[in-house]
Amino acid sequence: MSTAERGSNSPEAPISNGSQDVTNPEISKRKPRGKAKALDKGKIIVPVEVTFNSRNQPYGKHAAGFSTFLGVSTRELVPLTVSTWTGKALSDEFRTQIWQHVTTYYIVDECHKKQIFRRMAKLWRDHRSLLLKEVKKQAELVGLQIAAAMLKPDNIHSMDEWLTFIKSRMTPASMEKCEKFRRMREQKTLLHRTSRKSFACIEDELKQQSETPDEVSRCDVWLHAYEAKKTNADEEVEDPEVVKQVKQNREEQVTSQTCSVKDDAVSQVLGPDRRGRVRGYGFGAIPSKVAGQTYVGNKVTMLEREVQELKMMVKSLLARSEKEGNKNQKQTTSAQHSATEIAQSQQRNGTATSSKHNGAESKKRKQKDVGVGGTDQESSKQSKQRTHEKNHTTTKEKEVAHDIALFRPTQEFSTLDAAKGSTVAWPVNFIKPI
Repeated sequence: MSTAERGSNSPEAPISNGSQDVTNPEISKRKPRGKAKALDKGKIIVPVEVTFNSRNQPYGKHAAGFSTFLGVSTRELVPLTVSTWTGKALSDEFRTQIWQHVTTYYIVDECHKKQIFRRMAKLWRDHRSLLLKEVKKQAELVGLQIAAAMLKPDNIHSMDEWLTFIKSRMTPASMEKCEKFRRMREQKTLLHRTSRKSFACIEDELKQQSETPDEVSRCDVWLHAYEAKKTNADEEVEDPEVVKQVKQNREEQVTSQTCSVKDDAVSQVLGPDRRGRVRGYGFGAIPSKVAGQTYVGNKVTMLEREVQELKMMVKSLLARSEKEGNKNQKQTTSAQHSATEIAQSQQRNGTATSSKHNGAESKKRKQKDVGVGGTDQESSKQSKQRTHEKNHTTTKEKEVAHDIALFRPTQEFSTLDAAKGSTVAWPVNFIKPI
């Protein structure tokens, strides 16, 4: 199973895209893009990685090529005679082969497989509708048999199977359904003015250009896709009336900070979204998930702002604390320096005073030794008298030591001197062995 790696536009394709609206003159003047064709056969395959957003939508420089690749692969690999992509219409083996084919040309994670298959199923249904529309148009000119033979896909080998399928799609019930969808398409008067860029790619570009990417809303993406674009600087363009109303409502909602897709400017002007769809987000966006992601995104943005404010506050407090610490350190250093100087000054003064006192004492001792005003006999008497007083003081101290009170007095003894020769209780830590 193989097909082209990349696709390209073919303006000479005989089948139109079927999306022209005759009620809108601007749409009817546009040249149809035609089918994407495989022009890269035989080249060496170099897989490229596709990036996806939180809604499993591809964006970035490879998004457009990836979308073309899915459309070409679906058209060439899956026959239109298959009733549906769900159930047993496609076997598990065939689905595995399709996925292997996708991963051969692009690097995508397995978690995106379900969304990619949904996208391929939609492209397959669109191709089937456009081809049947062209068959019916040609059948009115050359007949059903010739028209069916001219437009039979290569992956349908039986002509009878192809004719049976065409006839089953031309029943009154099928024609009524086709008419219903045709009327719905006629109500679309807005043009998607961003070429092949998807809403996911537009959102990514707006976030890259914005200083606050988290504040890019659904209204911004929708307005960028549908507002009038200038081909040159001097050209004057005018937005459609619906776009003007959305812009006006968005300006009025700036003060209220409305973020929900249920009550933003787009919903107020165009009404509620259809079931399972969200305008401005493209294929794959589900209202329930978008609402949850919007709520979580707003909470995350608010928490990030609070964290930034707290960081700034902590930074300011640290700077202030450091400044005060340096100031206190300077004051402490100055006080220590002053105290050191005072201590050194006192020490110098004390040294000088001590020197004077020692000199005076030495002079007095010399006078006593020489016996100024007395004889050597008197000096000897004075010396003996000092020695006697010293011995008397020592004797008194010994008497006082013997007269110490006991640790545990009894009725018989109350002092250590009275308890001599007896056994008394005494603390161990006060007993010194000899």
